[in-house]
Amino acid sequence: MKILIRKKGDFKEFTVRQGLGLQAVCAKEETGIEFDCRAADCGICVIKVISGAENLSPKTVAEADFLKAMKADDDERLACQVRVFGDAVIETDYL
Repeated sequence: MKILIRKKGDFKEFTVRQGLGLQAVCAKEETGIEFDCRAADCGICVIKVISGAENLSPKTVAEADFLKAMKADDDERLACQVRVFGDAVIETDYL
């Protein structure tokens, strides 16, 4: 699987094993995605899914609840909760 991450207008491409979480990718690669709680409690890892949302894991209950509370857009996700099952493009610095 390929993940393209856009930050400050630049794209970086990462090859990801199917089912791997973005947290694991970020532990090995410099992606520009920041984490703190890693449990859908803080929102520091919010990302915007540009394309390929259907290739990412569904929102967990905790993630959906948190995003609803912060009035997030439908294309926003918490990277700490995302698993990759196909190609996708995400953005980290749109806020």
